[in-house]
Amino acid sequence: MCHAVDRKVTTALAGGKVRNVRGFTLPELMITVSVLGLLLTVGIPGFRNIVMNNQLVTQANEFAYAVSLARSAAIKRQRNASICVSTTYNASPPTCTGGTNWASGWVVWVDQDNDAVLDDGEAIRVNEPFGGSTVFTSGAKSSFQYNPMGLVDGPDTLTACDSRSGETGRQINVSPAGRVNTSSVTCS
Repeated sequence: MCHAVDRKVTTALAGGKVRNVRGFTLPELMITVSVLGLLLTVGIPGFRNIVMNNQLVTQANEFAYAVSLARSAAIKRQRNASICVSTTYNASPPTCTGGTNWASGWVVWVDQDNDAVLDDGEAIRVNEPFGGSTVFTSGAKSSFQYNPMGLVDGPDTLTACDSRSGETGRQINVSPAGRVNTSSVTCS
């Protein structure tokens, strides 16, 4: 059976009065601070890895959602829909700027007038650049275009990694049928 310890220290005050004082001794306080310091030293780096892994998963899921949105919009509206790299995400209208660095931002748009140009009012989702040290690159593509049947103009695999080497990143695969799946990958 466990009993609570009640530490009472009797202290004589000036004038002959006696008072009970409760508290910790100096060795107890030093041991507590040492244990707390050890827990923080071990726990904070582990927490940092959890946060960074969560950030990669979130970014990969944002991209997978955007690709699925482009496919869905093409089928629903019976028009070509695209997702493309865009560093002008905050312009009106944004433009497809090319390159394979998807971490710089992207735009999802439906080509309402079939002119293969992103016009005002055609953008349905815009994504700002990723913060931090995420590198999010494609093997070769700067855009994916979906036809009204939901088929993509070409498959590709994108990789999202951060500044940690040898750590787990995320791989996003856009299949020839236009479907998206994500998986873990070891970054170099």
